Amino acid sequence: MVLPIRPPKFLAHTLLLLAPLQVQAGVLTLENGDRIQGELILVEKDQVTWQSETFGEVQVDKSKVVSMDIDTDIKIAGRDEPCTLAGHRQERWEVYCAEGRGWLIDFPGIERAEPYTAFTTSPVLLHGDITAGGVFESGNREREDLDANINLDIRHGDFHHLIGSIYQNQDSEEDGDLEKIQLNYDLRWIFSEKWFAVANSKLEREEAQNLDLGTTLGLGMGYLFYDTSKTSFSMEGGLSSLHENFIDEELSEDQDERYVAGRIALNYRYKFSLGPEIYFDQETLQSFDHSNDYEANAKLGVRTPLVEGVLMEIGYEWQYDNTPSLESEKEDSKVTVGVGYEW
Repeated sequence: MVLPIRPPKFLAHTLLLLAPLQVQAGVLTLENGDRIQGELILVEKDQVTWQSETFGEVQVDKSKVVSMDIDTDIKIAGRDEPCTLAGHRQERWEVYCAEGRGWLIDFPGIERAEPYTAFTTSPVLLHGDITAGGVFESGNREREDLDANINLDIRHGDFHHLIGSIYQNQDSEEDGDLEKIQLNYDLRWIFSEKWFAVANSKLEREEAQNLDLGTTLGLGMGYLFYDTSKTSFSMEGGLSSLHENFIDEELSEDQDERYVAGRIALNYRYKFSLGPEIYFDQETLQSFDHSNDYEANAKLGVRTPLVEGVLMEIGYEWQYDNTPSLESEKEDSKVTVGVGYEW
């Protein structure tokens, strides 16, 4: 007589608990009641990319996601360690990371989250644009010219590298041939869901403002209010060290060649459903040495796609320097109309 072998009770219970995990890796529940079985690929700005067992790869708006059940560790922008998603109800995630402490985070505010194994092998993402157009200026410069701009946005994990360059060849009967060259590099490190550290640098030469070479180095903190494919808004604050060499020292004898200033900046973007995008960038610098030594600049514009990758841009730039070189106006403005390519 052969007796059946019965596993211990604790082993049977363990097998029963593991059985559901073997059937499905994850479930995405939507506000209409649909439950999509599969695996998480990526959470970004305003959508979730999900690998469905039935439909393949699908993309769902964040606002339509009620809950997400996954059994893999995830990498959340601003967190170095892998985190476990313990619960998700509408706009709140309950997560536990390596140190074992749990907390609630704002789901719509998460810029990026992905399986931790995918993050460790994530590629470098590159975005950028090149534009060339006309310049119509008033104030210190009365002329019509052309300028060229190149902007790059390189992202790898929690680090964003922003690189920009401007070249203008300004030729007029009154002032002759004047050049403006500007190179800037900003590094952002997202160390929390919405907070980031920023380091910025700039090299500039502008003959119309008697500037032979200006260098700016700064450090600060920023806060990302929101960042989606449709709209974004962030603010930065910090300290900047400026060093300026002038072409004609006599025209700038009352200006400091080296000083430290406080810096406040904001960046806003909004993209309409039909395609056009508006943007507004503003920066203010206030010297700590002299209260009357401050400057501000702002740029307001609209970009409209023409065909895939090709866009038209109209921009308005405003600059104000409260202590300019002699024979120079405090305020400058210009309007640019150009065509460019983005990727």
